[in-house]
Formats: sequence, structure tokens, C-alpha cells
Amino acid sequence: MITVETVCTLIAKKLGKKAADLTLDADTAFDSVGLSSLQIADIVYTIEDDAEVELDPSQAASVKTVGDLVNLIETTRAAGATT
Repeated sequence: MITVETVCTLIAKKLGKKAADLTLDADTAFDSVGLSSLQIADIVYTIEDDAEVELDPSQAASVKTVGDLVNLIETTRAAGATT
């Protein structure tokens, strides 16, 4: 199961030392923490692999917060769109 904490951990790894000054939670917007679009895509791909789901690319591109991403994964799983 992918949780908010899982996503926040991945963000912290991508940000390195910059993450120490941030509070990461479900309301954290990806663009507010300084992630590039490539870093965001890498996080999404990692989570897809970990959760064994394949997200719709247009829906994944519209994700703005950590909570949005977790909700999209859970909705995708519930719809039976697993890989």
C-alpha cells in the first residue's frame, strides 16, 4: 500500500538536504518544494512500480499534491487497473 508517508519519503530523497527545512504531508504541492518535472515523473514511476499499478498519464500529469497522488493510486487500484 502506498501511503502519504511513502510519497513524502521519496520526495525527501529527491530533495536531499533541502528536505530538512520542509514539512511534507498530504497537502504538500509538488511544485512548492522545488521538484523539477523530471523528479516528479521519477517519483510517479517509482510509486507505480512499488504499487504495481499503471496510472493514466493524463491523470498522473494533473496530480498537484502528495494526497492527490495517493488518491489516484488508490482509485486506480479500486478500478482494477493493475499491471
